[in-house]
Amino acid sequence: MLGSLSAAGLRWGVYAFTSFWGAYLLFQLEPVIGKFILPWFGGSPAVWITCMLFFQVFLLAGYAYAHLNLDCFQARRQGLVHAAILLLALLALPVTPEQSFKPENSDHPTLDIILLLMSCIGLPYFILSTTSPLLQAWIVRINPYRSPYTLYALSNFGSLLALLSYPVLFEPYFKLGEQTLGWSAGFFIYVLLCGGVALDFRRLAKSGAIVAKPVAIDDETHISDRLSPAVLWLLWLALPAATSTLLLATTNQLCQDVASVPFLWVMPLSLFITSFIFCFARHDWYQRRIFIPALVISTIALLAVLYGGENFTLEAQVGIYSAGLFFCCMTCHGELYRLRPHPSQLTVYYLAISAGGALGGIFAALVSPLVFPMYYEFHISLFTCCLLTFYAVAVDSQLSKQKRRKPLVWLLAGAMLIWLGVNLANQAYQATSGKIRVSRNFYGVLRVEERSLENPALAKRVMRHGAIDHGFQFLAAEKQLLPTAYYGNASGVGLALTHFTREQGRRVGLVGLGTGTVLAYGKPDDYFRIYDIDPAVVEYAHTYFTFLKNTTARYDVVVSDARLALEREPPQAFDLLILDAFNGDAIPMHLLTEQALQLYLSHLRPDGVLAIHITNHYLDLRPLVSGMATRAGYDYLLVQSQPSDNLGWYPADWALLSKNQPFLQKSALQKAKSTSATPVESIIWTDDFSNMFRLLK
Repeated sequence: MLGSLSAAGLRWGVYAFTSFWGAYLLFQLEPVIGKFILPWFGGSPAVWITCMLFFQVFLLAGYAYAHLNLDCFQARRQGLVHAAILLLALLALPVTPEQSFKPENSDHPTLDIILLLMSCIGLPYFILSTTSPLLQAWIVRINPYRSPYTLYALSNFGSLLALLSYPVLFEPYFKLGEQTLGWSAGFFIYVLLCGGVALDFRRLAKSGAIVAKPVAIDDETHISDRLSPAVLWLLWLALPAATSTLLLATTNQLCQDVASVPFLWVMPLSLFITSFIFCFARHDWYQRRIFIPALVISTIALLAVLYGGENFTLEAQVGIYSAGLFFCCMTCHGELYRLRPHPSQLTVYYLAISAGGALGGIFAALVSPLVFPMYYEFHISLFTCCLLTFYAVAVDSQLSKQKRRKPLVWLLAGAMLIWLGVNLANQAYQATSGKIRVSRNFYGVLRVEERSLENPALAKRVMRHGAIDHGFQFLAAEKQLLPTAYYGNASGVGLALTHFTREQGRRVGLVGLGTGTVLAYGKPDDYFRIYDIDPAVVEYAHTYFTFLKNTTARYDVVVSDARLALEREPPQAFDLLILDAFNGDAIPMHLLTEQALQLYLSHLRPDGVLAIHITNHYLDLRPLVSGMATRAGYDYLLVQSQPSDNLGWYPADWALLSKNQPFLQKSALQKAKSTSATPVESIIWTDDFSNMFRLLK
C-alpha cells in the first residue's frame, strides 16, 4: 500500500512539474520573441499586441488539440500521438528568428508579424499550449478523486514566474541570441519530460489502470449543472473575452506614452495570470464581499485617469491602470471558476476559456483598429467586465439557496452600471469632438486639431500622436513659415540648421516627419531625405500643413522604418542627420542602440552633425546620448531651449554630436548650450540589451 501511495505521489509530482515547466517556457517565450522582433516593426506597442493575438490563437489551437486528442483517440493511443508531435516540435529548434524575416516595407505589419511567429515558434508554442489541459485530463483519469484545478493554478504560477523573472534575471544579463538558445535547451528538457508522461499514460491505459470517466469530488458543487447550456457557454466565452480585451487595451494605454518594453508588457499580463492563480488555486480565495467593492473603487479611479490623465504622475497612472485590470480580472475569473463544470468536461471548459481569450485578442488587435478611431476597446472592455460580473452574480443568486439580495442592492448596482456607461461614452466622445481629423492604424492614434482660436495671432493647427504634440503651424498667413514647437530658431536643431552651411547646398536626413516643420529651414540648394514609418503622418503633413508645400528645398519621403531603410541604402553623405522620434508615445529604442549609431555615422559626412531630439515627459535620454557620443569619439553639446507663446516655441532638449569643432565653437551654439552642473552618466544600449528604468526621471 505504501509503495502504491509513493508511486502515485511521485507520478503526481512529475505531472505537476511538467505542467509547471511547460507553462514557464510558454510564457517566457512571449517576451523573448516579442523583444527580438520589436525593432523590425518600428517599436510600436502594436507589435506586442499582435504577438499577444498570435499567442492567444495558438493557445486556443493547443486546447482544441487536447480536447480532440481525448475525444477522438482511445486512451492507449493518446499518449503515443502526443509523443509523436513532441518529437516533431524539436525540428523547429532553435527559435531564433532569421534576419530574412525583416520586412521590406511597413504596408502589412500585422500579417508580417503573424507569419513570422508561425514560422519561427508556431510548433513549439502550440505543443506547449497543450500541456495544461492534456495533463490535467490525464491525471484525473489516473487519480479521479483529486481536483485538477490545483494543477491549473500551478501551471499559471509557472507562467507568472516566467514573466516576472524575464526582466529581472534574463533581459539584463543575456543577449537575445543567448536567450533564444537557452530557451531552446529548456524546451528540449520539456520534450523529454512530457514524452515520458505521455508514454507512462499509454502504459497505464494498456494495463487498465485508468478510469474512463472522472467522478465528482465530494466537496465540489457545480452551479454549471443547473444552468442552461446557452447561458453557460455565453459566460464561459464572454468572461475571458472581456478580460483578454481589457488586458491588451490596458497594455496599449501603458505603452503608448512611455516605451514598448518587456516590463510594461509583462506587468499587465502578470496581473492577469495572478488572478487565475488566486481564483483557481482554492475555491474560497475569491470573495465577492472583498473584490466587488474593490472593482467599483478601481473603476472610479480609472475614470478619473481617463478624464484627467495629465494631472496624474506616471507612477499613479501605472498603479491605477494595474489595479483596475487586476480587480476586473479577479471578479470575472472568480465568477468563471464558480461556473466550472464536472471534471469530465474539463477540456471543453478550458477550450471555451481559450476561445474567449482568442476572441478578445481578435477584437483588440484586429477589429478595433479598423472600426474605432481611438482606443475605445478599453472603454468597452471595462464596462463589459463590470456588466458580466454583476450578471454572473445575478444568475448565481437566482440559482443558489442562499437568501436573495434585497431589491435595493440590485437597483444600486444597475444605477452604477448606467453611470459608468454614460461616463465612459462621454469621455470617448470628448476625446474626438472638435477634432479636424482622427485616425488610427498599427502605429497609433493620430489627430489634427485647432487651438487658441479666440486669439487670431496665436491660433494654430496641431498634429497630435497619442498624448503628445508632434508639431503645429500658425493659421495666420504671415506666420505660416515660422518654425514652431520643438524646432524654433533657439532650439538645438534650429541652431544647427541655421549655422551649418554649405556653398553647394546641404544634404539633410530627417527621421520622423511630424508636420514637416524642419523644412522651414530649407534653402533652394538643400536636399532633405525624410524617413517616417507611419503613412498616416505623411498624409496629414501634406493635407493639413503647408511646410512641405512651401519649402524651397528639394525633398523625398521614404515611408519605412528609418533604420531598416538606412540599412538597405548606400551611404547618403548627410551633412546633418536629425533624429526626431523620441519625444513621446512609444520610444523606438532600436533607434538608440550602438548598432544604430554606427549605421547613422556611416551615412554622415566626417564633419557632419547628428542632431537628436531628447525632449521627453518621463525619460531622461541624456545619459544615453552621452554614452553614444563617448563610444563614437564625438563631441557632445546639449541645447535646452525655453518656451515662447508668441513665437510658438515649446521647451525642447536637443543633443548635437559632431567632430566639427569650428561648427561647435560658434558663438551662438556656445551661448545656447546647457550649463547644468548635474553630472550625467554614460549609458550604452545595444540591440541585445536596453534598460529603460535607468532613464526614468
